[in-house]
Amino acid sequence: MQFTGGRMRKTGAILISGVSIVLLLTVWGSVGRSARTPLNSSADLASSAACSTAPVRGGNLVYERQAAAETLDPLNPLNGNGDIFAYNLAYSGLVRSDPTGRTNKIVPSLADRWTISRDGKTYTFHLRPGIKFSNGQPVTAEDVAWTLNRFGNPKINAIMAAVAGGFGTATVVDTSTVRVQLKKPVAAFLYNISIWPAFVMPKNLVEKQGKAFFKHPVGSGPFMVKSFVKGSYITFARNPHYWEAGKPYLNSVRFNFVGDSNTRILALRAGNAQDIDVVPFSQVKSLRADKNVVVQTAKVPLFLGLWLNHLRAPLADLNVRKALQHAIDRTLINQQIFAGLGQIPNSVLMGFSMDAPASVVKPYSYDVATAKALMARSKFPKGFSTTLLYPAGSDFYRQLGLALQQEFGAIGINVKLIEQDTATVTNAWFTRKFDMVFPFASFTSDLTVPDEYADFLANWDNGFHGFESSWRDPAVQKKVLQFETTRSDSARAKQWVQIQQTLMNLTPVINVLKLPFIDAHAANVCGTHLDGLGSDHLEDTWFAG
Repeated sequence: MQFTGGRMRKTGAILISGVSIVLLLTVWGSVGRSARTPLNSSADLASSAACSTAPVRGGNLVYERQAAAETLDPLNPLNGNGDIFAYNLAYSGLVRSDPTGRTNKIVPSLADRWTISRDGKTYTFHLRPGIKFSNGQPVTAEDVAWTLNRFGNPKINAIMAAVAGGFGTATVVDTSTVRVQLKKPVAAFLYNISIWPAFVMPKNLVEKQGKAFFKHPVGSGPFMVKSFVKGSYITFARNPHYWEAGKPYLNSVRFNFVGDSNTRILALRAGNAQDIDVVPFSQVKSLRADKNVVVQTAKVPLFLGLWLNHLRAPLADLNVRKALQHAIDRTLINQQIFAGLGQIPNSVLMGFSMDAPASVVKPYSYDVATAKALMARSKFPKGFSTTLLYPAGSDFYRQLGLALQQEFGAIGINVKLIEQDTATVTNAWFTRKFDMVFPFASFTSDLTVPDEYADFLANWDNGFHGFESSWRDPAVQKKVLQFETTRSDSARAKQWVQIQQTLMNLTPVINVLKLPFIDAHAANVCGTHLDGLGSDHLEDTWFAG
């Protein structure tokens, strides 16, 4: 579960806030196209021309990031993307998301090929010849099997145990082959092992050094950790043993952790940083006017999720929930608060590549008359009072809260706004001590397929209490569990459209708006790809002359 500034932490079946999340695209029949799209400006055109030549080796990139790394242990992330973006430079898994972000496909990484048994329960992976860790020691089948068995152990992989559901055992077949036996077919298995809990570790070093290993880790990613000061910065040097020939192009990367948006922007404009993330919507226009800067958007699953507590009688009323949906003027909110860069959602979850288009599953329209009629049919025809809790420190939540307060007030719902620090807000969500809440700055799926979040919301047996909404529907749960074990892509697509429509009809939670991830970089920085989960692939980044 990804958050901007920190992710959710899971222990067993319990979520604890690590506080922070990030951002995907709803495209029918296509896949998570998250490759960054430059916004039109003269700097974009100049950058496009400069980057049309062959990549150049060398240079040191300074990247100012909102979220700080707190740990380099992939099984124990403490601060969401701050940690995860560091993991993605230092480590590799057997497979990975398409690094260009142009497709939703899983592509080879440390494994160059694999086979799947007819029953979908046995996966056999073949390692690339000659792959090594950053210290030069070989990556072995023993390392892989040991890593995957830790991934599949909920006592070790407690935080992300949800993505290891159905895992059985991993065994060594020979020095370059590993076999994984699942307890049941898991349609998203390759997606599940493409992310950080399944990144391959050197067994001998982790067992020998224990927790000390992660102070100076050895991995098989494109870079290796050089120095790390928690809450301040982390530096990486090129991994000379990286498996992709000729990469990375950069000599080094430095992440400076800077929570203040204006400070990051000033560093970029002054040339003290060449890349920054989480550009405020209010700053896009002025940055686009800077000839030395390229502003880019990426469609990854960013989702303004408004959580409704079904333990509160008014919010357990379906007519009330539908009235709330129709009361929101998403077009106005998008234009006035988000610079017109958002999209009106047709799902209660963030957009996934399998989602049907708006012509098939229709968004909720802004219709005050319909909203009032729904309120009249509800058990609360005279309205009611409630609270809306949101995190302080964001660039837009106060404005959004005021807009929703006014719009909900128009249909008889009196909303008291409560702004608190993010940790307090997230804890209120986790303990279900809220009426309505935006629990994080924003959040997205860890996978580009909907299995993870559909399970969080609909599978009551996972211990998430309807993803802390206290909503429960056994019929929807049954559909989701069937979807998770269906192997046919075409069958899954049909099943998902039905689930998507059902969730829209029941609206247990509200997706206010889909938003893009926005970053900015110097015009001479090239190869700035994001994958389908919004992660940079800095092995492909280089400086134009």
